[in-house]
Amino acid sequence: MGEKRIIEVEGLVKHYGEVTALDGVSFSVEEGEIFGLLGPNGAGKTTLMEILCGLRRFNEGKATILGFDLVKDSRKVRGMIGFCPQETLLYDLLSVLENLAFSASLYSLNRKKFKERVDFSSKVLGVGEFLNRKVQQLSGGMKRRANLAASIIHDPPIVILDEPTVGFDPNIKREFWELIKTLKNHGKTVLLSTHDMYEADELCNRVAIMDKGKIVALDKPHVLKKTIGGEASIHIKVKDTQTKKALKPLDKYSHILRDNEIQIFVTNPWEIMPEVSNKLISQGILTEKIEIVEPTLEDVFIKLTGRKLTEE
Repeated sequence: MGEKRIIEVEGLVKHYGEVTALDGVSFSVEEGEIFGLLGPNGAGKTTLMEILCGLRRFNEGKATILGFDLVKDSRKVRGMIGFCPQETLLYDLLSVLENLAFSASLYSLNRKKFKERVDFSSKVLGVGEFLNRKVQQLSGGMKRRANLAASIIHDPPIVILDEPTVGFDPNIKREFWELIKTLKNHGKTVLLSTHDMYEADELCNRVAIMDKGKIVALDKPHVLKKTIGGEASIHIKVKDTQTKKALKPLDKYSHILRDNEIQIFVTNPWEIMPEVSNKLISQGILTEKIEIVEPTLEDVFIKLTGRKLTEE
């Protein structure tokens, strides 16, 4: 990851009538990193991305892409970005290759460059196996890959992905994660929005947590989890009939009870865990599960906002 700032946003404000979608958003993205915007629906992520792509105007603030002003140099900026929205912006009755050709025509790619980009998409994004099939014949995962290929047919240095894996099953989601990592390995700077904490943790070099149009925290995922998410805790699951009995030997620890699962908060869970296990065994209590759980980005969001990421 380089130290060159490729995207810079300062005090961005966007109003929709009386609703403030963005409220003084500021951040920068370094060249070669995967930068995540993590937050629930309505946090302002999509609005921010559409502004950076030149699809929406903003009311206040400033943004530059590779040093070019988003407003004054809008034509230059658009050529530097590949935007892949949630919706598939492909023509169903055309083949994937025909869709790629249409996208390439928007950027006046010559025949040689177009062939190079199709070869790249075939090998790196895996669209080669269905290049000549109509979009309407493709699975959801294939469509998403073809959509990404069309979005970056002009070989932009910056790739912006809006909720790239929403609706995917876990296996296809992980496949798409690998595609995003591959883009980074090919020198792309990636800005992605997500409400999936695991996705942000898996992919992002840094994460900006958004809520109600503001960035409430920004750092590397492991730093956010350590400084805001809290300490690791011990999770114990016992049979319903043994819950009350299990609480007695654990009274000296700070804990909370949810159904038949006990969560113990200690500063050194790895050292305390054998003691906790022995106490339960000595009382004849059988555990269905006993494990140490590290804080997550969901914990960070809850600490900052008092709400869960998945709440509407």
